[in-house]
Amino acid sequence: MCADGDSRDINLWSNIPFLLGAELERRGIELIRVNLQAPWLIRRLWRYSLGPRHKLRHWHTSIDFYRSRTNHWLTTRRLDRAVRRHGGPGTLLINLSISCAPSKSTIPVVLLSDWSYHHYINERLGREPDRAERGTIARETAAMARASLVVVLFPESAARLQRQIPAGRFRFLGHVINDHPLAPPPPAQPPAATLHRPWRLLFVGRPRYLEGLELLLQAVALLPADLPVQLDAIGIGAPDLASPPALQLPVHLHGYLSKADPAQRHTYYSLLNQADLVITASSGWGGFSATVEAMHRRTAVLTAPYAEFQALFGTTIPFGAYLPELTPAALAVAITTQLREPDRLAQQQQAAHTAVLEFTWEVFVDRLLAELETLTSNTWPSSIPVPAT
Repeated sequence: MCADGDSRDINLWSNIPFLLGAELERRGIELIRVNLQAPWLIRRLWRYSLGPRHKLRHWHTSIDFYRSRTNHWLTTRRLDRAVRRHGGPGTLLINLSISCAPSKSTIPVVLLSDWSYHHYINERLGREPDRAERGTIARETAAMARASLVVVLFPESAARLQRQIPAGRFRFLGHVINDHPLAPPPPAQPPAATLHRPWRLLFVGRPRYLEGLELLLQAVALLPADLPVQLDAIGIGAPDLASPPALQLPVHLHGYLSKADPAQRHTYYSLLNQADLVITASSGWGGFSATVEAMHRRTAVLTAPYAEFQALFGTTIPFGAYLPELTPAALAVAITTQLREPDRLAQQQQAAHTAVLEFTWEVFVDRLLAELETLTSNTWPSSIPVPAT
């Protein structure tokens, strides 16, 4: 299993390499971990020398070292070396990226990622790719075409890639809850089932989703005085804001909380377990994985109608509501509507938990291994132990 970093590090790429590897090893599958990250000296050279020169020619490009031609060449060499060293009967290679694949391989190659670079530029940045980006997209497309299987973590992205590369094999195997193995269990009952004040609102997102938090801060300021709330924001701290929240606002900015740190992990899961509503209101994209984690912990949802979210859960949801428009006034009305009916809110919180019951790594790996059995002669172990006879 190959990753751009140490796949044993739970902080790497939304915990996915760590949790996928742990589930594969739990089943007794031998896992050879390969760190594809380039040496720090090369990354530093690119950042302070080649990168700035590249920016002069393509000033608005989103190309960084990871997307660069240099890194693609280095990564391809490392993948080719991994195939030569470890390839053999009954072996396959899983690369936790769709950006690169071995130049040639004697064993099946599986790529796993969330979405393509082309999709990121079109949908997240809202523009067409520049010349340098088109080169990266071409290399990524060639890698996906060479792969035996490409697993995509979002349904619309998988369908889109299948249309773009008809000869490829793209699969959406379901979503997963990225819980730490030492995470506490979800609350036994929906938080709204027990009378409590203030109501707990939750935002989870990196600084790139600052737009959604700023909108939420404005909405909280518009809530009725007789509706006490507390807003907890994870992933963004006070230094990330253009100006600090007004002192009278009931807002706690927790910044980044690492699941690898016991104290921060305790804070993270305590906030999720106490939350009544998780709110994602960024215009382009929200914290999808964090929203699913909160749903698992019986938290109702207010979210913008993201296409991937609707593809997974439907255009109407029993566990909350889609936001009709992304304005402070509309968001304040939506929050007020949810919190004014505690009984209905408790039902939505329970429905959120039910909606993601199958979003486990056991189910995901079962589906992955079913696909892999068509690529190799191996019979992979099921998540359900066979009873002794």
